[in-house]
Amino acid sequence: MKSLLEVKNINKSFGKKQVLHNVSFTINEGEILGFIGPNGAGKTTTIKLILGLQSIDSGEVIINGYDVKKDFNKAMTSVGAIVESPDLYMYLTGRQNLKLIANYYKGIKEEDINKIIKLVGLEKRIDDKVSKYSLGMRQRLGIAAALLPKPNVLILDEPTNGLDPEGIKEMRELLVKLAKEDKIAILISSHNLSELESFVTNTCIIQNGKVIKSTSVKELKKLNETTFKIDLNTSKGISKLLGKKVKIIDDDSIEVYVEKDEITGIITKLIENKYQIYQVVMEEMTLEDAFISVTGGNKID
Repeated sequence: MKSLLEVKNINKSFGKKQVLHNVSFTINEGEILGFIGPNGAGKTTTIKLILGLQSIDSGEVIINGYDVKKDFNKAMTSVGAIVESPDLYMYLTGRQNLKLIANYYKGIKEEDINKIIKLVGLEKRIDDKVSKYSLGMRQRLGIAAALLPKPNVLILDEPTNGLDPEGIKEMRELLVKLAKEDKIAILISSHNLSELESFVTNTCIIQNGKVIKSTSVKELKKLNETTFKIDLNTSKGISKLLGKKVKIIDDDSIEVYVEKDEITGIITKLIENKYQIYQVVMEEMTLEDAFISVTGGNKID
């Protein structure tokens, strides 16, 4: 599988404060990387360094085989991006904005613009002034602008901001389609972990400017103990019997945190101590649960 974006040990300081420490990750064609971390962790700074919007103190960013520091123009030829919020002309229509942006690139035809407008679902409002757009519509127009150069690397910073549930669903389907069918490598930074979980292939967790875990969503969830919900006749005395591995939910249900191969012994122990078990359900760890576990309790703000 071909690597389209490689970030290698990049460092960045502002004055005496170092904000990024040897940040590294790779995205291959067709992959969607969820870049996650608390506010101030260094996500947006990393994205700006990748795009050449800020200088890299040390380390490398390689896009399509080109070093951003040495061959910036060649590296950026096939990159589309939205950082923080789309930069649009409010007094122009959506179509006029796209045509203006298209002038910066070679070979973009009218039919290419129309195809992208349909792709992001703005056909009915594309000739309205952007000042009349909702925040979600502006976000879609920003995605359209990022797709104009026909990128094989797409970088999105909080792309679902302002989108309603239907808009988020459409955005998810669009990104999955771009990754799967067009083999685009996508880097997406977002606070919405429950939404990211439904479509990203890999995750990179950053905290205090350092990458603390970079792996697939599936493997990330496997790094931690499994949760089992057990319904039984009473939860009285359970804490004393099982210790720290258990959480009392109510009078007749508990949660147990163990490896899969340990649950049989837990059930046997409960039965031997005269507890009646009605149901045992394994609960899959969510991406947010895994994130909190890896970061030591830090939630996305």
